[in-house]
Amino acid sequence: MKIKPVAIVVLTACWLGSPVAAVGQNQTKAKTPSPTQAKKELDEAKAKLKDENQDLDKAEKEADKAEAARKSAATKVQQARQAAVIEHGRKLGLPVATGRRDAASRALESAHSASARQVRASGEHQAVAKAADEAKTRLESVRDDAALSDEKKKQLTSDLSKIIRAPVELERERLEADPQLRDLRGKLAEANKELVVIQGQVQKAAEDDAGVKTALQHEREAVEKVKAARAEVEKHKKEVAAAQKKVATENQQLQSAQSKAAAAAKSKKGKSDGKSQ
Repeated sequence: MKIKPVAIVVLTACWLGSPVAAVGQNQTKAKTPSPTQAKKELDEAKAKLKDENQDLDKAEKEADKAEAARKSAATKVQQARQAAVIEHGRKLGLPVATGRRDAASRALESAHSASARQVRASGEHQAVAKAADEAKTRLESVRDDAALSDEKKKQLTSDLSKIIRAPVELERERLEADPQLRDLRGKLAEANKELVVIQGQVQKAAEDDAGVKTALQHEREAVEKVKAARAEVEKHKKEVAAAQKKVATENQQLQSAQSKAAAAAKSKKGKSDGKSQ
């Protein structure tokens, strides 16, 4: 069966008059707010953005305070450790051990200087020192001697360099063999060993100190507060970004509503002018 054109027109008219068609038309109209409504929504978005910026500023200030508190707590840990080292070091004999080490070091340095002067004043050392001076002069002439082959220069340079180093080598050998210096080096090594042991004991005692433990706990708490404050800042940054996006969207909506309202007014005026003519 074919539907006549007249029937199609009637059915279409009925459908347009139905509640479903009316809802569709209302929804289409709802998508475009009036300029007044769009301006209101833009103002609300701007107010929201202002509040979010204020909240972000407050969160950043709280984060700065938390970071300052963390730094203060870290300083107090250092101070507590220093105080604990002094206190426990005194109890465990650290100043005495340090004094023994320093005394042994000064004794070795003094004896070393005296022995070195004796070695340099000896006839043996003076002889090798004189030979070294002559070798330095000879080495300069060898380098400038164009008549010598490169291989010969290399050999002479090696031989003369050994002679030049001889005074230093002789002094080192004599000082290493000196029985007094060997004894003093041994005493310094023992003093250092004792000091290292006591320093380890003092360090352990300082870390177990009640004041240090309390300061460390406060520092850990301060670190956690900094983490929480920074997380709060990041959260507010995201909220500000969302509010900025909302303002941009509502601003576009307002411009669109104003454009459509102006177009509608122009169209209405045109129709009115046409009727009056």
